[in-house]
Amino acid sequence: MVASSSMKVGVVFPAVALGAELFRVPLNKRERSYEEWTTHLQNRAARMKLLKAGGFPEPLKDFQDFSYTGPIMAGTPGSKEEVIFDTGSSNLWVPIHTTKEADPKGKNLYDHSKSSTYKPNGKTFEIQYGSGPVSGFLSEDTFKWAGLTLSNFTFAEIDNLAGLGQAYTASPMDGILGMAFSSISSSHTPAPMENLVKSGQLSEQSFAFYLGGGENGIKSELVFGGTNTSHYKGDFTYVNLNAETYWQISLDKIKVNGKAAGSASNAIVDSGTSLIAGPEEDLEQIIKKVGAKVDPQQGLYTVACDNGATVTFTLGGSDFSLGISDLTLAKQGNECLLGLQPSPAPLWILGDVFMRKYYTTFDWGNKRVGFATSVDAASKIEVVV
Repeated sequence: MVASSSMKVGVVFPAVALGAELFRVPLNKRERSYEEWTTHLQNRAARMKLLKAGGFPEPLKDFQDFSYTGPIMAGTPGSKEEVIFDTGSSNLWVPIHTTKEADPKGKNLYDHSKSSTYKPNGKTFEIQYGSGPVSGFLSEDTFKWAGLTLSNFTFAEIDNLAGLGQAYTASPMDGILGMAFSSISSSHTPAPMENLVKSGQLSEQSFAFYLGGGENGIKSELVFGGTNTSHYKGDFTYVNLNAETYWQISLDKIKVNGKAAGSASNAIVDSGTSLIAGPEEDLEQIIKKVGAKVDPQQGLYTVACDNGATVTFTLGGSDFSLGISDLTLAKQGNECLLGLQPSPAPLWILGDVFMRKYYTTFDWGNKRVGFATSVDAASKIEVVV
């Protein structure tokens, strides 16, 4: 479904005050060293080659890309689950006891026998990530976070994490809470945000991310029902969705130092992807114009940290620029490791690297995404070694 044509695109709106009811979720950040990022990007490049060789445009994301998690309570009286609030998927799943590969030792495991609000469903469930599939069965229960409640919600109990391998064990997350639209939900279950909106708990049908880098006391936060004015400066620029699947918007053009690069015409804004990823041909043009060193076999792009290049994404007629410091995942001496990678899909994925620079509000009610410059954006390089 296409967003209403009556909504203006690319118009700057003044910052609004906090709503009467703002629901806050503190987000925890998964830190990686320069060496860990290097290994991750090498592994990711190998997986992307396999996806491309197989001719699969999806899945758009790689499980190991996830960086930010937050707490929810599953069932009644409730067990804590640390989840990815993921705008690139639409299902809620939590792990249960399993003897399959990907040992859940150290994870928070949901046990429906201990929940008074559990209801059986039993239908099978499977979802595919770039790292592999997870599977289990559907159930119903109550979920709570930040003062919000989803009652009688259909979710997945996961008893097979084999597709995620040891990356799951090493990560801080237990499950995933998808925040995209029901049209891409596996098993055709309603998306969490759809149910939350229909419940009437939000005075404003939106949520917004502030992604800190972890240094200097910068804390990350997800809020529902409005925006936190202390985390951005200036005004929002809103861009209409062009599809209610992922949070997908039109990409007018990309520029490097003011000169055009690339030809892709769509982008999705994805809180569940650490990087900015794009079609290989587009990415090659950008890397060349930036003047970065390329190791295509390893999937690594590095550049001198004092390089003055700027990459600009034009969305809804407005420019959103990122300098080398904004694009950097980690640095070693004067060598900056860039958070740019090829994608198997013919569109751009604007992940956490983009969302750290630009505070992002996902306006469900008006089917649009809004961007404003994050406070302290320039200080958010993840790891300095």
